[in-house]
Amino acid sequence: MMKNLLFLALCFALLSVSICDISISISQIQTGSWDSHSAWEVTLINTGTRPIIDATLVAESNLILDKPENIWSMELISPNKYHFPSWITQNGGLNSGAKHTFGYINNSGAPAAFSVCDVRN
Repeated sequence: MMKNLLFLALCFALLSVSICDISISISQIQTGSWDSHSAWEVTLINTGTRPIIDATLVAESNLILDKPENIWSMELISPNKYHFPSWITQNGGLNSGAKHTFGYINNSGAPAAFSVCDVRN
């Protein structure tokens, strides 16, 4: 009985992953640096096959902003959590293959580490 339940749970998990054809790639390039600060351009690309209406971007480490306006073209949800600007969601989201670029000025010479969660399509 327990093996059957585990098998069903595994099948459900695999089916859930295969149904969710949603992925976002993240790339960053440094566009400038001075003193202990650096400027970064981040590109998010919808590598899935369906539009992404919204997604949460989490700064996992090394995001050190001197002031909130040092990150642009993303909207703050809570400390170190951002999501797409409202104009993207109001216009149907980020289509397959489309990209969104935002920037930030970090009080560090290194880039922040970002992850994506809560993807909504």
